[in-house]
Amino acid sequence: MLKNGRQCRESDVGPPGARPDLKSLRTGIGAAIRTIHADVLREEVPEKMAELLRQLDQQKGAGSA
Repeated sequence: MLKNGRQCRESDVGPPGARPDLKSLRTGIGAAIRTIHADVLREEVPEKMAELLRQLDQQKGAGSA
């Protein structure tokens, strides 16, 4: 399990049956999601996908004229 971008140990979550620290849990989940999406946003759009988007834009422009 990840916690703040690092591997979480059993001692980080407390004894069995104990209520987890929800703020830390939310912070860790948020950081993991931001990391995942940041990587995706830096990726180049595949040429086939870009071409399909251009075609949709052209259809949308022609339909509103």
